[in-house]
Amino acid sequence: MTTRMSRDVLASAARLISDADSLTWWVEELLSTVLPSAAVLCGQSVPHSGGYSAIQTWSFGLPPAYQAAIACVGGNVRSPILTRLIQSGGPEFFDVEQDQGADIDPLWRTTFRRAGWRNLLAFSHLEGERNDRVLTSAAFYDVGPEAVADRHALQQRVMPAMHAALSSLYRCEQAHAPSNSVARLPAFTLAERAVLDLLLQGMTNKEIGRQLGKSGETIKRQLAVLMKRTDARNRVELAHRVLAGGALGAAQPSVPSRVNGFDPIGSFRITRSGD
Repeated sequence: MTTRMSRDVLASAARLISDADSLTWWVEELLSTVLPSAAVLCGQSVPHSGGYSAIQTWSFGLPPAYQAAIACVGGNVRSPILTRLIQSGGPEFFDVEQDQGADIDPLWRTTFRRAGWRNLLAFSHLEGERNDRVLTSAAFYDVGPEAVADRHALQQRVMPAMHAALSSLYRCEQAHAPSNSVARLPAFTLAERAVLDLLLQGMTNKEIGRQLGKSGETIKRQLAVLMKRTDARNRVELAHRVLAGGALGAAQPSVPSRVNGFDPIGSFRITRSGD
């Protein structure tokens, strides 16, 4: 379906992405030659107790009316196919006429059909260990039969490059985050930065837990570990050390100021569009 050269170009170009325009070019000009589709929804997330919490999501070619129809509270979109993807690791294929699985919500199917979509091919890629894991997922709308037949090989070809592309963009965007973010904390994992970023907004342990799908006690234990690591005596001192950066090192990416849930039934937060 694709040549070795095209795969190499896809991966090499992914590592050079630095802004929304370069990501759009990568998806529309390079990725589309490897896996043609009518639209793409992709994103990255980090673990929380109920599944994964989205840190960035991008869409390409999804009509605004369709996005509005599948949106739910908090700016998330729900998809039973993403639920399957989380559970299986992918790839997952859905055909609106042939897939009659009991897990397919009738309202979601109706919305999918009304938008004119015929099928959906979903991939995932997981890197890291335990709380350092980053899940990269992608959904391709209206793919051809060749892609369906070659879906296992395509996941191996496409998703490492997709992970590199989104990670490169995330690093570049967060490197330019405001100085009062957690951008200068290289010792912390993505999950830890998510907690710290919400701490800086003045949230309580319970409020942070609700945002990240964890209990208040779990957040309390996480903050205790972070206070010990930074020699902070309390939450206020921890926040001051985070803001100061100090001896914590050079710039590293932080998470967005609000992290909405990637819930166990399969939801992405649409943060921006590449259309």
